[in-house]
Amino acid sequence: PAARTSEAEPRRAHPLELEVRGVGTAEAVRIILSYVYGVGTGAPWEYEPSSAEVNKDVLRLARHFGLESLQEHAARWLTKGLTTANVVERLVTCEEFGLNRLREKIMEQLTAKPAELTVVSSTPEIMKHPRILQDLLMHMAALYGPGNQAKAAAAEKEAEKDKDKDKENDKENDKERAESPGKPAKEAQPEPPAVGGKAEGKGKKAKQLKSETSATERPAKKKRGAA
Repeated sequence: PAARTSEAEPRRAHPLELEVRGVGTAEAVRIILSYVYGVGTGAPWEYEPSSAEVNKDVLRLARHFGLESLQEHAARWLTKGLTTANVVERLVTCEEFGLNRLREKIMEQLTAKPAELTVVSSTPEIMKHPRILQDLLMHMAALYGPGNQAKAAAAEKEAEKDKDKDKENDKENDKERAESPGKPAKEAQPEPPAVGGKAEGKGKKAKQLKSETSATERPAKKKRGAA
């Protein structure tokens, strides 16, 4: 009878235990479970880990269980909100998980901003990762090498020349504007009409003829007086 009663008792449900090594945050496990159960039902799902450590744990779990889509979500998160304070940590994460293309993309974003690149290359944190520092210096040399510096300097000189030309042109225009009030006065002086000019010309010629005739007549009178 005792055996019969034991067989009749319902079996107790045991909680499912999942042992995962190398994961230190419970949030990463919750993200994995929500992804597995949520994506399968077609419900809206957003990937929003609270910290970089959670994101690293999600990368480990996604790789362990072969969840490629979730791994892509975690990899893309590394490119969001990049700052001089977190870029080295994210580059280290890329190296740890073999995300080489993503690492190059972050490098390009960093080298595109010289001021931020200078700050990152002088931080104590990057000194702990000589390979990352070396790659950053190589990117800097490629972008700001001697040849590129010469081109940049030539472009700056041409820009300065153009600015000087513009300044000279502006000065000349200002001078012309300052002198322009006097010019119209000279040009505005009325010229004598054409008819009057011709009459004055005829009068001058008539006076010249009279003077010439008077000059010729005087010697003749003197000769008569001498006779």
